[in-house]
Amino acid sequence: GLCALFASSLMAQTTSGTITGKITDEAGAPIAGASVFASGTSAGAVTRDDGTYRFTVRAGQYLVRARLVGYTAGAETVTVTAGQTTTLDFKLTKAASQLSAVAIVGSRTAERTVLDAPAPIDVLSPADLVSTGRVEVAQMIQMLAPSFNFPRATIGDGTDHSRPATLRGLGADQLLVLVNGKRRHTSALVNVNGTIGRGQAAVDLNAIPAAMIERIEILRDGAAAQYGSDAIAGVINIVLKGASQSELNVQYGLTQTTVESPENMNAAFAAKFPNGYSEKRNDGGTALVSGAHAINFSEGGYLSFGGELRDRGFTNRSLPDPRTQYFAGDPRNSNPPPVNHRQGDAQTRDLVGFANFSRPFGDREVYAFGGLSQRQGEAAGFARLPNDARTIRSIHPNGFLPLIATTIWDGSAGAGVKGELGAWNYDVSSTLGRNSFNFNVKNSNNVTLGNSSPTEFNAGTLSFLQSTTNLDLTREANIGLPNPLRIGTGAEFRYERYGIEEGEPDSYRDGGVRILDGPTAGAQGAVGAQVFPGFRPTDAGQHGRSSVGLYVDVENDLTDRWLLAVAGRFENYSDFGTATTGKVATRFKLSDRISLRGATSTGFRAPSLHQQWFSSTATNFINGVPFEVRTLPVTDPIARALGAKDLTPERSVNFSGGFAVDATKDLSFTADYYNIFISDRVVFSENFTGTAATAVLASKGLTGVSGGRFFTNAINTRTQGVEVVGNYGVLLGSTFARFTAAYNFNENTVTRVASTPPALSSLQEALFGRVERGRIEIGQPKSNVILSANFSRKALSFTARTQRFGQVVSLGTNPNGSLDNILTPKFITDLSASIDLPQSLTFTVGADNLLDVYPDPNLPATSNNGIFAYSGISPFGFNGRFVYARLSVKR
Repeated sequence: GLCALFASSLMAQTTSGTITGKITDEAGAPIAGASVFASGTSAGAVTRDDGTYRFTVRAGQYLVRARLVGYTAGAETVTVTAGQTTTLDFKLTKAASQLSAVAIVGSRTAERTVLDAPAPIDVLSPADLVSTGRVEVAQMIQMLAPSFNFPRATIGDGTDHSRPATLRGLGADQLLVLVNGKRRHTSALVNVNGTIGRGQAAVDLNAIPAAMIERIEILRDGAAAQYGSDAIAGVINIVLKGASQSELNVQYGLTQTTVESPENMNAAFAAKFPNGYSEKRNDGGTALVSGAHAINFSEGGYLSFGGELRDRGFTNRSLPDPRTQYFAGDPRNSNPPPVNHRQGDAQTRDLVGFANFSRPFGDREVYAFGGLSQRQGEAAGFARLPNDARTIRSIHPNGFLPLIATTIWDGSAGAGVKGELGAWNYDVSSTLGRNSFNFNVKNSNNVTLGNSSPTEFNAGTLSFLQSTTNLDLTREANIGLPNPLRIGTGAEFRYERYGIEEGEPDSYRDGGVRILDGPTAGAQGAVGAQVFPGFRPTDAGQHGRSSVGLYVDVENDLTDRWLLAVAGRFENYSDFGTATTGKVATRFKLSDRISLRGATSTGFRAPSLHQQWFSSTATNFINGVPFEVRTLPVTDPIARALGAKDLTPERSVNFSGGFAVDATKDLSFTADYYNIFISDRVVFSENFTGTAATAVLASKGLTGVSGGRFFTNAINTRTQGVEVVGNYGVLLGSTFARFTAAYNFNENTVTRVASTPPALSSLQEALFGRVERGRIEIGQPKSNVILSANFSRKALSFTARTQRFGQVVSLGTNPNGSLDNILTPKFITDLSASIDLPQSLTFTVGADNLLDVYPDPNLPATSNNGIFAYSGISPFGFNGRFVYARLSVKR
């Protein structure tokens, strides 16, 4: 093996040539930090301080590209001769347009510029990502892409620790995420509480360090025919850094805000605070240390590695609790109302590392990438008061705030080899990803264990594993057309496994002790650890499936102006059968700077293993009576009795059309319309409980359970919208100004709701109720506007951004709308300033949400007795102003 490797390396040296040159700006000044690479290979380099670069590539003809954010990209075709040096210089000009950016997502056969693509693509650079004070990748994208939403869920159990993101207002699991063009695994968590993304499992974008991202490509178009399941809303491809500068970043920031009670707060709260409540709070302290380093091999290729440490403190915007805290007659009831809840961001600590490797060996290229992350989080539930029947007063004499502490491990690894085999280019790869999500309940008790109850419980672990192996083949064929036909075809084998590991017995068992004191002494108490009862042995298990996919992707430039692309895919899943999808896309250039584009496609999303097999059990009290309510797999006899059926794939039809205008090197404009029809969407039902549910279960001989909930293909939806993006840049002497405007209008409509079984017709709202319908139709902004300006002059730069989040509504259970919370549109403004210092240092200060804007407050009836002033459905959260400082160095 070592001999073969040595021989391959020797061959690479004797059959390779060198490309060298210099990159300068319009004035002839050298440009440092620009990327230069041979398209379709791993060969490339980053320019030094004097603007020069040098790298080795095997002999042949290449399209060499040079790019740096804020400049027009350069490209030129060269022929490299073995043992010879080819000189290639580039002159890059300042520009605002990103239409010349190159993306690999959306085509199996060739990389394209954004202008040439038949579907809309956003390309986000590292400079774009760090232009805000945000430290999480998903938050960074939300500030840059108007179709992307990342609401700040709170008091949502595991969702506080791994929040779902959406594209075009669709489901979090209808967005496919790739890393280096390869499918990434989802989180083990399925969101089952009342948040955006309810019933869905999403990819944890924040498990990837921003310091290791070369660029993010967002394909805003249905792409299931190209990439398989989940790509109904679009695709995000995260490209890791290769040959690049080394960098180190240190940042610290915190929220600085005044927490005030709204004028319309709950009457009980107003009685305790007739003049209102006001308190200055500095919290949410966030420290970030991140960096990346690259080793560029002289014979071509690189090893790039880096990581981040993110430490974020919790934020708390809850108000004092005006309720009576102790039993009647207790003198402590006259004490001032305490702040005993925690509503805001969870406390998290992330340690994330990633690596990316590529190197040519003879006529082959070997590559590998992967990463490992650990997140430790802590979030709160609802406080249990001293006079609460769920409180063991000998343990918690003043009540308690139960905490969910999570440990989340996320690991991935991928490797492959590229090369040529006859007329075909091949890429054989395999990736493996696993996410585990452990729940640990702290500062709690299990009231049925009495005075011997622990206060900390291991509640169990969720896990998800995904292994994907791909064979991708591409070639060009001359079949008598004016231009060669580009053909991409291949196969994919995927295996997935989902698991639930039971918690420790004390976290879920009934210890037999009845309520010890108070008005309900002697009654049955809530079973299990408070805030999150552990997974029971009946919930635990491992479930796997496999799938095989075959695809073909053909495209041709029928003329110099007209591109036509056709794709088809066939997949066979071991658990639900087959799916066939197709796509036709086209782009016509009216001129070199104006392109019309459009696409139509069919798509699908396979129900996740999470949705098929998630199971949990909890004791709910309804009018003081305990009910054991179970979350059930659809195959469970109890779920069947309540009307559950086998899940089927979601099916979609996607239409889109638009245009792109690269008017000048300083001005670009794109506009696109989309219309997406989805049938048999998988949603999470409400609880089927009460007399009707109990009667149905009893008639089937099912006793001991009072109700349940499950996943179901209950609805059809239609999503339509418009996306507009414009860029303008102007160079005035040594000052460059770049202006960006982006707009998204999005409308979701539920067009069909399945009926419950006749015996449960009185519980129709439990299958798909008003609240969940509102979450889909009006729970995300119908409109989103982003306006930004960047000014740079010598060593100084300034960035100003304002984003208008459109109206969202959280519907209540009352059909007359009296409990509906309407959050009107709000502008969130960010401002930052940077200065370049000696030794390649850059110092930045800034403020996100500079004007300390909050969403509209909750209604008095939905404010949890006046404690929660704001709703977690707010797309920008409710933390208030965040100020930060950052020091960066690049070498």
